[in-house]
Amino acid sequence: MALTLLTLFIFWGAHGQSKMRVDSADLWKRITGLEDRIWADFPKTFVETQSVLDQAKNSDCYGCEGRALMMVGKFYWVNGQYNQGLELFHQSVTIARSIDDYDTWSKATDLIANTYYYQAYYDSAEHYFQKAYQIAEKVNDLEGMIRILYNTSLMYHRKGDFEKTIEYIFKGEQIQNKLPQSQRHIEAMGAMGSLMIDSIYYREAINDELKNLNRYITIKDSTSIYNAYYNIAKSYRQLLNHKMAARYFIKVCDIMEKTGLIPEWNMVAKDYSDANMKDSAFYYHYLGKQNIKRTTAPNVSYAHELLGESHLHFNQLDSALYYYNMALNMSYAMNNRITFTGIHRRLVRVHTLLGNYKMAEYHLNTGLGLAKEVALIHEKNLLNEGKFLYETKGDYKKALFYSEKFKDYLDSINRQEVAVNLTRLQAEFKTAKKESELKAVTQNYQLTEEKIKTRNLQIGLSLISLVLFGSFGGFYFARFRRKKKMSEVLERQNKEKEALLHEIHHRVKNNLQIISSLINIKSRSASKETAELLSDLNNRIYSLGLIHEMLYKSDHLGAVDLRAYLTEQSRLTLASLELERGAVELQLDIDEVEANFDVAIALGLISNELITNAMKYAFAPTQQEQIIHVALHKISDQLHFVISDNGCSGTIPEIEKSFGLRFVEQLVKSKLNGKLNITYNNGLRLEMMLQPKI
Repeated sequence: MALTLLTLFIFWGAHGQSKMRVDSADLWKRITGLEDRIWADFPKTFVETQSVLDQAKNSDCYGCEGRALMMVGKFYWVNGQYNQGLELFHQSVTIARSIDDYDTWSKATDLIANTYYYQAYYDSAEHYFQKAYQIAEKVNDLEGMIRILYNTSLMYHRKGDFEKTIEYIFKGEQIQNKLPQSQRHIEAMGAMGSLMIDSIYYREAINDELKNLNRYITIKDSTSIYNAYYNIAKSYRQLLNHKMAARYFIKVCDIMEKTGLIPEWNMVAKDYSDANMKDSAFYYHYLGKQNIKRTTAPNVSYAHELLGESHLHFNQLDSALYYYNMALNMSYAMNNRITFTGIHRRLVRVHTLLGNYKMAEYHLNTGLGLAKEVALIHEKNLLNEGKFLYETKGDYKKALFYSEKFKDYLDSINRQEVAVNLTRLQAEFKTAKKESELKAVTQNYQLTEEKIKTRNLQIGLSLISLVLFGSFGGFYFARFRRKKKMSEVLERQNKEKEALLHEIHHRVKNNLQIISSLINIKSRSASKETAELLSDLNNRIYSLGLIHEMLYKSDHLGAVDLRAYLTEQSRLTLASLELERGAVELQLDIDEVEANFDVAIALGLISNELITNAMKYAFAPTQQEQIIHVALHKISDQLHFVISDNGCSGTIPEIEKSFGLRFVEQLVKSKLNGKLNITYNNGLRLEMMLQPKI
């Protein structure tokens, strides 16, 4: 031990003599500050990173040198220069490990893993992700652990291993709940694509972020404001509300521009393109192209890929071909195998539509050869493009072959998704059941124990009263003690029951989320009519899930705040339909009323049904002012509930025959002991006088 310490002392002494002394804290601050500027003017900032690395190497701060190596390696990495980045990351790991700098060690190892992942060398990526996580876990670095888990989940999703994808997502979510709200991110969840489209999850994320935004704006916390806008935009994209997603990505870009970063205008353009807003899409593509010389090579490649996507979407095929070919050449130059495999798929579509069948077959075969090693998702999509190619070409034998292979892949993926979700559902049900049984056994044991104690106490008191008949003071004291003890026992049991009810509401909400996910999976392969029915069903499930969410968070399990519940439920029902039906003004006039669980559920289902029907059928496409009004007032022992619109819904006999109105009428009469009155005058008005037990 003494020899080791002596050796280290001599090493540090020799090392320090050859370096110039600097303010280590200031140098470290400059290095980490440059890490945050990675999306600033890239050529200019990259020159600055090289200068800071030279200073770190010539300083007496060995840790600064290790961190600076990682920082410069990261700049190489984001620019698609993977080999140069890997070399510097390994040097950084060597230094960080030697001085127990766990933060740099973990982050540099994670970057090594991501470098291999981007090039689709999955075995190496998996090895380094595991190492990075072990290092972060050793020092309880929660943010680092979450980042690594989500990166790992992305890798498994590319590979097509959905069971491990889900496993790593939920590991990250469990840890993320320990972080402050302002530090949470849903970017990796959003990147899961169809696997994680969960309307309840993303609606709740939007609601939570909107609640926190005012506080962030008040305290001028730009980082938290940026994160909130980004999370909201990602959530709207996952809910396929691309117009709202674009609006929030614009807010993200505005903050980036104000803080000297390069705005991601192409993200805005992508959502406007998906929303079929051609002029807006190309306007923001134009803004993105203005910064193209100031950003990284992968960003330039991605910008061209998105331009190709927008031109293809709007049937401008020659332009799409031009931009896709540019993106393909750039991705090959960087050996970004995941990206160029996906571009081959898009080129199959473009060449097929142009009638260039030989080129389409070339890209199909090249893409399929790569996809077997790179990504299951790309292979599935390429098979679908093969089906489209040969159907267009008129070679129906080959079209059938690709169609069957695509169907097999689709069935396989859906089976895995459903199996994963059902396994999770069963596990949660069994866990809840065991916990419930354990609680019941514990309570019965405690009750029996208290009965025995009470009986023994009664016997003891009887003996004492016989022996010391005149000692009234002792008797009353013992009686007081007994009552106090029984009161404590009852209070403890009540708390346990309340905790159990909280847990039940939480688990019901989670199970409703899973059912929502399964419905979304089914709707992707269903017809348009079936998909609409499933979407309506999902909105009803959301109304149920929202009740359980509010009760889980509430201190009063027996009562629901109808103003808060109906306000949130109606706004989010409207938001989920706004993209397809257009913008509608929601007017709310709701009293502060508390009701029990059954009444709240019935009112939520009625509100969801009537708002959905209004959005679908009430308004003409050319109608300028579109309004839905929701009012709830308590008059004596009755609730006056009104939902109306200013649309042209049709004749009252037709409306009364609809399933939605019959469903509402049944709820009004059987659940709420009320009457329903329908009138039509410059819009449909449904008035309900309810007399429930609230």
